[in-house]
Amino acid sequence: MAPELSSWRAVDSDLGVFVLGGDEHHVRRVLLPDELAGPLAPGARSAVVDEAAAQLAAYLAGELREFEVPLRSTGTPFQEAVWELLRQIPYGETRTYGWVADGVDRPGAPRAAGQALGRNPIPILRGCHRVVAAGGLGGYGGGEGLKARLLELEGAAWPVEALRSK
Repeated sequence: MAPELSSWRAVDSDLGVFVLGGDEHHVRRVLLPDELAGPLAPGARSAVVDEAAAQLAAYLAGELREFEVPLRSTGTPFQEAVWELLRQIPYGETRTYGWVADGVDRPGAPRAAGQALGRNPIPILRGCHRVVAAGGLGGYGGGEGLKARLLELEGAAWPVEALRSK
């Protein structure tokens, strides 16, 4: 784990084990199932990471729609703009990579938007799974199966027909 991750917490769910990392002030990382390469070294306890873990567990159980924990990450200005835009996508809805590109004043750059989304260090808490391709589901760091299951959990419509109105 990176040095800024002084605290971590695992959340076991029907979708797999998720790991949240952070410090005493912010959540800085979410590892999706199968991203953890080995055991985590014990770290200090953090009330913020503990609360994020409780909220993630409630979300994965279908009991929570919006996360209320402080997040912090570092990216390029473009990545940060893309990640901030994710806050505008409501629970249970989807948007396209083109919508994201337009939203950060880079029309015609949906591939760059997708690359920025792929580098989101805090997936799920920042709803990058809600961004889909114009012609289908699109990619996801945890795999398309996990992305589809997260959208299903939220009751989101993601088939092409549903996207035409976005």
